[in-house]
Amino acid sequence: MDWFTGFSIVAISTGVTISVVVLIAVGSIRRSLNEGTLRQAQHIRSLSDSVASLTAQQQAQARIQQLTEAQRRLSDEVNALGERLSDADSVHRVSGTAKLLH
Repeated sequence: MDWFTGFSIVAISTGVTISVVVLIAVGSIRRSLNEGTLRQAQHIRSLSDSVASLTAQQQAQARIQQLTEAQRRLSDEVNALGERLSDADSVHRVSGTAKLLH
């Protein structure tokens, strides 16, 4: 065996070793990236659920405010109608009393 054959065997074994190390490193990097991507996807899903929940709460609060305002307006109208009826009642009583006196 001459020196060229020995050098070729060392070079081939070194190349194979480096290739295996690089493939293992690339596999590890891919695994890490996949795990990071999975964690980010889960985090995005969680945030999306939180946003949906907050949006629903905000819509419910807006609806409550609308209903509160509508109730206030109805209460004002009922009070105004009650005042009109009491005014009409008192006018009717006064005129009824005046008729009885004449």
